[in-house]
Amino acid sequence: MLDTSQLLSGAGVELVRLADGSTVALRPLQPTDRAGLDAAVAGLSDRSRYLRFATAKPRLSARELDRLTDVDHRRHEALLGIDPRTHRGIAVARYVELEDAPGLVEVAVTVDDAWQGRGLGTLLLDRIIARAREEGHATVRAEVLSENARSRAMLRRAGFTVRARAGLMIEMERRLHPVAPVLR
Repeated sequence: MLDTSQLLSGAGVELVRLADGSTVALRPLQPTDRAGLDAAVAGLSDRSRYLRFATAKPRLSARELDRLTDVDHRRHEALLGIDPRTHRGIAVARYVELEDAPGLVEVAVTVDDAWQGRGLGTLLLDRIIARAREEGHATVRAEVLSENARSRAMLRRAGFTVRARAGLMIEMERRLHPVAPVLR
């Protein structure tokens, strides 16, 4: 997805091993990832872009890129998956708190076509849910196309249940248990 040697620099980089034995670096998304994010979305197959955005979307607008890279790591968090061999970004998971519902965040996960089906989406979903819980959010929600069976299955395995159906979209939700404070 993203393509720059700067991807593996900075604080918070963690190497993880997927079930198939491949290694992925994870780190928080940064505003400097803007151009790479734009290229990454453009590099997805038409089908993957449709399943992620529920519409034909060959490119992100400047406004969408602003919104997606303006991450405060509290109300809006995003985690980037990077192939450490090529230094290319291969996945993004994010949550955004809904303005009219404090404590409720919407989550989304996007994985490069070549990396789908290897457990990376599940790993990132688990990590982004953990970040939401750490920041005190009480509920995570996801909207998914009804035809996106793989995403629906991933969300069900993560404890999401169907909240509502509207046209082609299914809204799924999971309540979070608060993190116990660490006593020192």
